Amino acid sequence: MARLLAATLLLAIGLDASAWAQMTEVPGPGGTLIAPGAPVRGYNPGGIGPGGTEVAPGGAARTVPMYRIGPGGVPLAPRPDPSVGVDTPTVRLQPPGCDNSGCVPEILPQTLALTITSRDAAPGKAPSPDAQIDSIHDLFAALRACWDPPGRDQAHEGVQMSVRFSLKRSGEIMAPPFVTYTTPGTAADTRKVYRSAIDAALARCAPLPLSKGFAASIAGRPISVRYVDDRTASADPQRP
Repeated sequence: MARLLAATLLLAIGLDASAWAQMTEVPGPGGTLIAPGAPVRGYNPGGIGPGGTEVAPGGAARTVPMYRIGPGGVPLAPRPDPSVGVDTPTVRLQPPGCDNSGCVPEILPQTLALTITSRDAAPGKAPSPDAQIDSIHDLFAALRACWDPPGRDQAHEGVQMSVRFSLKRSGEIMAPPFVTYTTPGTAADTRKVYRSAIDAALARCAPLPLSKGFAASIAGRPISVRYVDDRTASADPQRP
């Protein structure tokens, strides 16, 4: 195991913070699994530290370097878990044509991660081409509005699926979204149902009406979206 970790150290160093945030599932408070995505504020799940020492969950573990498994099963170099809002780096991107006196560029977090739930989802709606998207808030609102969860007859309570993709300056998606996580134990047919719903939602959204400045900032950056079916089977269905 030590040789494997050493052999992958250089590769792991090359992974940026967005890859670090997309860890495989880890145990959360009470043993509940946390899906890949941004770190949980104020909580460290513990793990395995250098030398194979087991690190217990809790706030005290946040400063202890630990191994994590990144996308594709690649071990990441040992390092402390990032603290949301404290040491999560941000990047200031300045679109072409802007200068320090001409405009204020969008400040983007290093990791663009969004969670979309299904309980209160309205029928999926494409963004208006006349309402330009000029911020992360607008982008996330548009992605939420496009989501239309599977019908109750095909849905499965508690299913989560995460995808990662990037946008072109035109607002189109660069390539088919890559699935980074699915709730363990989900049947193959159910996986297909949710993947189809996600593909339909993103197709409904694209091309997103990005403003020229925001498009220059967001183009090519990885965006991770976690879709959660938090509807309960006992709830009175409002939609088919």
